[in-house]
Amino acid sequence: MIETSQLQTLVSVARSMSFSKAAEDLGVTQSAISQSVKNLEKKVGVKLFKRTGKKVVLTSEGDKLFSIASSFLSHLDDTVNEIKNDKNTMSGKVRIGTLMGVGKSWLAPELLEYAKENTELAIHISLGFQEDLIKEFENYGLDFLILPEAALPNTGEKMILGEESVTLVYPKGNPFGIHKEMTLEELSNLPTILFEKEDHLYHSWCRRKFNKVPKKVNVKYVVNSHGNMLHAVQEGIGIAVVPNHVLHRSFYHDKIDTLGKEFEVENGKFFVVYHKDSTELIRIKSTLERLTQEKNPFL
Repeated sequence: MIETSQLQTLVSVARSMSFSKAAEDLGVTQSAISQSVKNLEKKVGVKLFKRTGKKVVLTSEGDKLFSIASSFLSHLDDTVNEIKNDKNTMSGKVRIGTLMGVGKSWLAPELLEYAKENTELAIHISLGFQEDLIKEFENYGLDFLILPEAALPNTGEKMILGEESVTLVYPKGNPFGIHKEMTLEELSNLPTILFEKEDHLYHSWCRRKFNKVPKKVNVKYVVNSHGNMLHAVQEGIGIAVVPNHVLHRSFYHDKIDTLGKEFEVENGKFFVVYHKDSTELIRIKSTLERLTQEKNPFL
């Protein structure tokens, strides 16, 4: 059985790249560090470190164990701290994960006031890719997930937050001559700004409005940030499809144009996911109430 102290040694040596520095950090002798590493390597049956000059670095096998060990120790520390904190007080840590667009446009600004109101509460917001966020949630590294319906994990309690809608945007003055009777072929010939190479929002919008997606798109600019996409539209680079909640909260919302309500399309529901029984903690229950207080934050 691997001991927690051995995992602490592994993590400390890996981060400091030195047995002596790890010994200082953990308050033990260097020989104790060396023996702990040897015992751990004997248990797993492979070398976990290799020397590179004066430094020691992880082997590929060691890196795998380090990833699990650091996550485990972090979760262990968080759990101990949570246990120490009274479950009936608004103190401790709340960890929320969501996608970049939703996080920047709604979640992070929404929780600023919440953080100011609860001075003893630490709020950690993780913005990233859904696969990474789900993995972290399933490993109890996150208290909440906010994701679209199609990306929800099999675990956790789920509550609907609202339905996202998306719209076509273009530069003020309409330099590309966009009109409501435009065909898909005409639209796809216009310079287009995409969210990454395969922009599912753009294709989803086309499918809902024209019952098909373009065979070819005149791609002018590609960036994985809706804020940067809106900036590019405002600069006259091209057209784009963006979520309405991003557009409405953006600095550029009155600096670009749309075709109006009839050209907005629904893009699926968003849910908040949380761990079963976690609402026994007042900070989790209160945060869930705050997240769900708005009727639909994705409009």
